Amino acid sequence: MSDELLRYETNIKVRQVLVSYNVDMMKISYSCSKKTVYIYGGLYKVPYGEFTVADIKNLVAELMKLDRVRDVQCDLENWFISFETGELCIVKGKRPIVHSK
Repeated sequence: MSDELLRYETNIKVRQVLVSYNVDMMKISYSCSKKTVYIYGGLYKVPYGEFTVADIKNLVAELMKLDRVRDVQCDLENWFISFETGELCIVKGKRPIVHSK
C-alpha cells in the first residue's frame, strides 16, 4: 500500500476518534505525517463544553492505539499537552513561559 494511502487511512481513523469524543471539528485541525499526529487549534466539546484532563488522557491514549501512530503533538490554544518528559503532561491553557535569571 502506498504511503499516501496509508496517510489517508490514518487521517480517517484520527477523525473518527476525535468525533467519538465529541470534539468540535470546526475549531480543531489535524494532520498525520509518518507516524505522528499533529493537532492544533482549539480543543472544545460539541455542543458546548470543556474537556477534563481525564477526557484528554483517554483521547490521546486512543489515538496512540491506532496503527502507524507513535506520537501525538499538540499546539492548542486552550490546552498544553506534552510528552517531552516521557510522560503525558496536560495543563489547561497555553504552555507556561519560563523566564531564566
